[in-house]
Amino acid sequence: MCKRPFFNVIMGMFCIMCIMVVLIVYLDAKKLERPNIVFIIADDLGWNDVGFHGSDQIPTPNIDLLAQSGIALERYYTHCICTPSRSALLTGKYAHTTGMQGYPLTNGEDRGLPTTEKIMPQYFKDLGYATHLIGKWHVGISRTEFLPTVRGFDNHFGHRGGFIDYYEYTLEEEASYTENGPSKVSGMCLYRNLTPAWDVEGYITDVYTDAAKSIIESHEETKPLFLMVAHNAPHSGNDGALLQAPHEDVRSMRHVESPERRIYAAMVKKLDESVGDILEALYVKGILENTIIVFITDNGGMTSGPSVNYASNWPLRGLKMSPFEGGVRGVGLLWTSSLLPNHLWNGYIHVSDWLPTLLRAVGAEPPPNLDGLDLWKDIELNKPSSRKEMFEIDDYVGYASIISGDFKLVIGNVTKEYSNHQGWDLLGVIGASPLYEDNIRKSKTFSVLEKIGMPFDRTENILKNNNKVNCNVNENNDSDLCYPENDKLCLFNIKEDPCERRDVSQVYPELVMKLKKNLENEMAGMKPRTPIPMIRDPRSAPSLFNYTWAPFADDL
Repeated sequence: MCKRPFFNVIMGMFCIMCIMVVLIVYLDAKKLERPNIVFIIADDLGWNDVGFHGSDQIPTPNIDLLAQSGIALERYYTHCICTPSRSALLTGKYAHTTGMQGYPLTNGEDRGLPTTEKIMPQYFKDLGYATHLIGKWHVGISRTEFLPTVRGFDNHFGHRGGFIDYYEYTLEEEASYTENGPSKVSGMCLYRNLTPAWDVEGYITDVYTDAAKSIIESHEETKPLFLMVAHNAPHSGNDGALLQAPHEDVRSMRHVESPERRIYAAMVKKLDESVGDILEALYVKGILENTIIVFITDNGGMTSGPSVNYASNWPLRGLKMSPFEGGVRGVGLLWTSSLLPNHLWNGYIHVSDWLPTLLRAVGAEPPPNLDGLDLWKDIELNKPSSRKEMFEIDDYVGYASIISGDFKLVIGNVTKEYSNHQGWDLLGVIGASPLYEDNIRKSKTFSVLEKIGMPFDRTENILKNNNKVNCNVNENNDSDLCYPENDKLCLFNIKEDPCERRDVSQVYPELVMKLKKNLENEMAGMKPRTPIPMIRDPRSAPSLFNYTWAPFADDL
């Protein structure tokens, strides 16, 4: 009689163990079912620099085919500067809510994405993903706690700051201001995890592509893959060599009239080829059809001014570092082989939306209290976007904008040199542009799509024209543009007037009051950006770290 309760206890424990084993097996199976994610980021790519936006000048067949066979995001928005944009991507929050808005991080600045923020790779790591970052970081390098491998990435191979030389991997930065003008310091900025990558050779776009392919080839398929490839291209380099590309690629762009734009076109060509190479590697590995691919730019192109790269946002108004469409409306696409039907989606999507949207795409519940919205179902079903408003706030220059429905309100003070229409003069072609369809058929993506049963149909090649912005605008009629300053504000209907030529604030005074109130309410919750140091922190000098840019504030 006494043995029976003991037997029941043993059997109960056995049943609990069986349930736990089944649950573990089930959870592991669900983990393996999650799709892989490959997230590719271009740096300072212009709106008018890809074929699927209507350009005939720079061939981008691999990017175009992903847009053609996936989801082209007609209204993809970012922050207008790289550090804010990447901060919003990683956190799912507007940059101004984390203090990462405004002028981008310098390597000599003791600031980084707050470690209190949980970021994208950490979420995917919690879901069982192998997490890898190839390329640019640019959200904090002054302390080890800011670095990618401490923030959820299993490994990082790439540059930590804003850009690097395409062959020497150095970053040059102003040290201080003297009577003779600014002096500069330079240091190696390419790292393999925590170690300077002195052994690397080659053109950095190819180097990053090879690294991405290597990760894909060696990926252990017991885990799903999260791979972020954040290219240096086509960002400019150091002042002494702003534009760099292999000579043979520059010569292949001889139809581009502008000599500077010709080198830029070669840089974009190498970026596009990287996309094709990564797609092919996924196919060869046998995981392409269970992979979500995202391709975006971090902000608009820099047509002129400091760090010019001769990108063109034409006919959109403004450049990188401005709240106008050329600064914040960017290249974006989403691709899967089966999860989503291909279409042009014209709903609003902001860079902060990627975190909740991709979590939903892999079957996870997005966290609460984000600025980003889960838009997966909207995109999947080709429904209107759940996102109705977006904000751009810079307390360094002193401007702010709100997009609400069809309208954009801009207040404060903008940098006028970055806020007009530029880039028309870069679009000249000698003779004829390369045949679009020929480049499409020669691309690796074309071949891969055929192999997986998604062949390109020339009769469906309509995206190129449907996603083209048409405005009656030229660089000679910008004298009557509205520029906000002091108490003056500007309102644009960006659906009817995507080039922001006509201020309609006098036509809709009640709307102005409503949007201004919404914008001011948002600004009230802003975390101020820490003041930008007038000179580089002397503790960060590369000469103190074997001529590398390294963490310099760990002891504080």
